[in-house]
Amino acid sequence: MQRLIGQVLDLILRNPLLFWAAMAANLVGVIWGGWVWYGPQLAAAPPWAWIFIPDCPAAALWATIAFIGLRYGHGWDWLNAFAAFACIKYGLWTLAFWLRHWASGAPPQPLELMLFVAHIGLTCEGLLLATRIGRPSLPTRLAIVGFFAVSIFVDYGLGHHPPLTVAVPVAYVLWVAVALTTTLGATLLLLPITTPADLGERATATR
Repeated sequence: MQRLIGQVLDLILRNPLLFWAAMAANLVGVIWGGWVWYGPQLAAAPPWAWIFIPDCPAAALWATIAFIGLRYGHGWDWLNAFAAFACIKYGLWTLAFWLRHWASGAPPQPLELMLFVAHIGLTCEGLLLATRIGRPSLPTRLAIVGFFAVSIFVDYGLGHHPPLTVAVPVAYVLWVAVALTTTLGATLLLLPITTPADLGERATATR
């Protein structure tokens, strides 16, 4: 499965039309999500919280930078890992949110369905990037997991979580966020860690 995902990523990176179409779609999500969906919330929040508030638009932005880096041969393993974590976490969180909303009996609206499909795409982007995270150092992994753990506190401890509908309780999305962060964090921490020998092999390969 990992090999197949890697082959799909290679296909996207090698095809300019497909690649830039995907990046343009990402930027539309960044701008629309940041301005329309999170704009009022950002305007009312203190500046220090801005980095934690626009979850999905920020994930799409980090993914766009990571994909462009991959296309032009830059090995930003830490950014690939961070963007993959963000895309998978917030993509799946949003899918769980809409499924719970529709389970209450509310009929799916066109905009809601569009957002649902878009976040399937965001999750897939995270899976693609996950094949290129390499073997980041333990401090890097701890920093990534720590950021997303702090984001939970900011969202649900300090009240800066994404807008919800009356059909979706805060407790539900809190535990979805905790479960996703715990699962993804444990997966990231359990991956093999780069050793001095690995660094030597990488340096030799780039000569």
